[in-house]
Amino acid sequence: MGPLAAGRAEGEGRPRPGPGLAGRPIGALLFDYGLTLVTFQRPVDALLAAHRAIAERLEASGLGPVPAAESLLHGVHDRVEQAVDRHERAGLLDEIDLVAEERRAYAACGLRLPDRLLEEAGDLVQRAWWEGIRVAEDVGAVLTELRGAGLRIGLCSNAPYSSRSLHAQLRHLGLLHLFDSVTFSGEVGRRKPAPEIFEAALAALGSGAVACAMVGDRRREDVAGARAVGMATIRTREHHDDPGPGDADAVIDRLGDLPALLRDRH
Repeated sequence: MGPLAAGRAEGEGRPRPGPGLAGRPIGALLFDYGLTLVTFQRPVDALLAAHRAIAERLEASGLGPVPAAESLLHGVHDRVEQAVDRHERAGLLDEIDLVAEERRAYAACGLRLPDRLLEEAGDLVQRAWWEGIRVAEDVGAVLTELRGAGLRIGLCSNAPYSSRSLHAQLRHLGLLHLFDSVTFSGEVGRRKPAPEIFEAALAALGSGAVACAMVGDRRREDVAGARAVGMATIRTREHHDDPGPGDADAVIDRLGDLPALLRDRH
């Protein structure tokens, strides 16, 4: 039994008040994804293999001439990722239209893909990225302990990719079953710190803002954005120590410190 669950079991079976933060009880948590729960490293070999498979499928479908896998990798995948990176750096709140970016990239390579092939190619690329994802230490244990303590757990992340492929990614990593809800910006059309994505995530989680805390690594997207809709905030600096003004209600060095933080603030 974890420390939060143990705390609730004390007192002859009478539950203690739930954990608190920012002066109010917390019954739910929303987590950021990248650099909070997982880290990413470019899976060079897997991406090249995926684009070889894509080139074979395009050739078999009669779309030609089809560039070599290396040319597709740089001309499509890297071009799209650069567009996503520019969009993020610009701080735009409307999510990028990833499908439109992919169509433009393939068109620049002389290829016009029907919807079915475009979706299949995207799936192959996203599966290749599974090889480059590392789940941070203690994630499974921490989320399991928090759920065992009665907290509702949700995911709220900026990610423009296919919701179906992202759910498959979470399932592959062994994380999907640990969440009561999962909300990505690609589904909502708005990126953190826009209020709409937090409101959608809270609705999916079945929690009001005052009873929920956001756990993430970025001051603008996770801290300021969540605070603006009335949530408490926790920043973790395990994988990214975001500089700048305006910090969270609590800051932790690693995700594994989260249960103790909540336990200490009963």
